[in-house]
Amino acid sequence: MYDDDRGIILRSANAHLALVHKITAMRANVSLVALCALAALSAVQTANILCIMTVPSPSHHIWNRVIMEELVARGHNVTVVSQDGDASRTNLTYIMLEKVYSTLYEDEGLDLLEVSKETPFQSLFTFREFYLGMCRGALKSNGLNVILNYPDSFRFDLVLYDFGCGPCLLPLLHKFNYPPLVALTAFSNPPYSVDIVGGHKHFAYTPHYALPYGFDMSFTERAYNTYLCLWDAGLRKFTIMPQLDAMVRDRFGFNDMPYLQDIEQRTVLMLVNTNPAFDAPEPLPPNVIAIGGAHIKEPKPLPSDLEEFVGKAKKGAVLFSLGSNIRSDMIGEQRQRMFIEAFRQMPDYHFLWKFESKLNLPLPPNVIIRPWMPQNSILNHPRTRGFITHSGGLSTQEASWFGVPLIGMPFFVDQHRNLKRSLIGGVAEPLDFGALSTEKIRATVLKVLETPIYRKNMQRRAMYFRDQPEKPLDRAIWWIEYVLRHPTVEHLRSPTLKLGTAKSNLLDVYGFFAGVILFVLWLALFIVRRVCCGRKMKPKKKQQ
Repeated sequence: MYDDDRGIILRSANAHLALVHKITAMRANVSLVALCALAALSAVQTANILCIMTVPSPSHHIWNRVIMEELVARGHNVTVVSQDGDASRTNLTYIMLEKVYSTLYEDEGLDLLEVSKETPFQSLFTFREFYLGMCRGALKSNGLNVILNYPDSFRFDLVLYDFGCGPCLLPLLHKFNYPPLVALTAFSNPPYSVDIVGGHKHFAYTPHYALPYGFDMSFTERAYNTYLCLWDAGLRKFTIMPQLDAMVRDRFGFNDMPYLQDIEQRTVLMLVNTNPAFDAPEPLPPNVIAIGGAHIKEPKPLPSDLEEFVGKAKKGAVLFSLGSNIRSDMIGEQRQRMFIEAFRQMPDYHFLWKFESKLNLPLPPNVIIRPWMPQNSILNHPRTRGFITHSGGLSTQEASWFGVPLIGMPFFVDQHRNLKRSLIGGVAEPLDFGALSTEKIRATVLKVLETPIYRKNMQRRAMYFRDQPEKPLDRAIWWIEYVLRHPTVEHLRSPTLKLGTAKSNLLDVYGFFAGVILFVLWLALFIVRRVCCGRKMKPKKKQQ
């Protein structure tokens, strides 16, 4: 009996064990199938991508180029239509719009130093002419004929479009039968992004890019910010868009092409150069992806001559660069002498000055000039103590990433706003370009370099900025390839474009409530008047 029981138990155990093995095998097969399906879903075949990059600014090209080159590194074929470019190479072809810069700066006489003297309101009209001038230059460029000569049947799987200066060349989307459109900008998250993908801009705490305001604005600041944002939106809708539409219709000749703004609103996804460590904490639609700092890569070591120069500094080094639009050789000899003399009076610090041409002034031994400086490598150097900057968006981000405090000297556009946010964050001190002196430069620079709180605050900002689940560039590429995997995606898009301004902002509902309240007040007043008038009439009747 005992042996029989044991046999039953053994047979049961063996059966159970076989069942366990079978279930395990089934789970392994299911897991393998799931992994294969996931890999197939996430894999993106080589795609043909058209990049329309029409913001005439070298800094925008620097930012866009990082994304485009990463797409090439991931195996995609990229064709770029732009006024800025580099040498074409395998799977990266540049088609140059060679007339854009000459149209803006020679034919139309744009002077950026004069623009820096304008009020924020005046700048709206200057930027309108900037957008239109860019388009005029692009439309008469021979490079545009190159892309127009592509056969209409040529297949682009995706169009990547820098929307900073408007949709001048988006008729190419019509030509190539409307591949999915991804918009992007290095220019933070400008007010007109809502005109493209929907959503809301809250003027109460999101300052216009031309205003040097923080997020906690006074009543007067909020009123002026609202006024400026509404003017900007009106100019874009009623002036810039109709003029651009007329210009491109004459040039492209597509009779069945929709209105230009309607083409722009086909945008499936938008990539914006923002991060809450220093940008407005505003709500974004699901298809607006923040990739602030995507252009920042691991820096290379300094060249030996610069490494030696930085290493010899007793207290450290300072980088001085005014970006790519305002050049140091444009600020005038008098201001150049002020900076040189101020640097001479700080011999314990060595200054690396990005100066784009030959400087015919004697330099002290603690100053070195170069037409180009490896900015990220210098900012990443442990002996770098400060950064004299124009407070451009990319430079501010790079300094924030590497934890280097700022001496800000803004000129135009968003630079005043960027500096204001750095001042509020306790990571910078300002220099007024219009009121410079040797003593002001020296005192301001020394205050930042020798007051530890500026560096401490900037290192805290760097900590927040760097602490992300993935690199911003990887996030950007993932979402671009997401659109390649799902070109007809609709569920991420904001409904506000279909609703329109009145409905999406509940203006019709507020108007209805206001009407009800006014009606109730009128009815109450009417009743009171009737009652009071009735009481006054009764004594008169008795007297008669």
